[in-house]
Amino acid sequence: MTDWIALQSRAADLYDRVLPMVTDWDAATPCSEWTAREVLAHVVDEQMWVPGLLAGGTVDEVAGDLEEPLRRLTGASGPDLVAFWHTLRAPVAAAWRGTPTDDEVHLSYGRAPMVHYLAQQTFDLAVHAWDLSVSQGVDLPWGDELERAVLDFVRTDLADDPAPELFSAPLPGFDSGGVPPRHAALARTGRDPSAWPAA
Repeated sequence: MTDWIALQSRAADLYDRVLPMVTDWDAATPCSEWTAREVLAHVVDEQMWVPGLLAGGTVDEVAGDLEEPLRRLTGASGPDLVAFWHTLRAPVAAAWRGTPTDDEVHLSYGRAPMVHYLAQQTFDLAVHAWDLSVSQGVDLPWGDELERAVLDFVRTDLADDPAPELFSAPLPGFDSGGVPPRHAALARTGRDPSAWPAA
């Protein structure tokens, strides 16, 4: 069985490596509409929701609690977002560890198993850490176990993605046996690993 708690921690660890590398917060990223700063703003935004949702709050309830913190994200500088990330890391990790895996969580598209949300957030962290690293022309390996787990997630849970507007269409040509799992996973989100300097 996949240890998603450990993998979430490993994906979060990527930010300890990638954030000091970011020198150009206006750099283009594989998310065609987002700069490096906007990618990190998205990551921080997503992390802010985790403790409240895992505590049993509905999306509307947690949104009310986050109104002021989310407002502060608007227009925040890259270094400010890095500081936000560091304040969130420990409480988010504690929330994951403290939630039974058979719990359900309220998400924007309905109730879902906690493990689905955990895998989704691990996937999100890993993919956006790659976005940030290649935006700066740097490679950021995930490690074999994280690569395989994220690829399995996008092949199964994400195959019936309830929010398809969040991702571009999968790119062909990256699903053969010789393609590294990370490349195959990224291509399924519409990213082209071969188009970036670190690929």
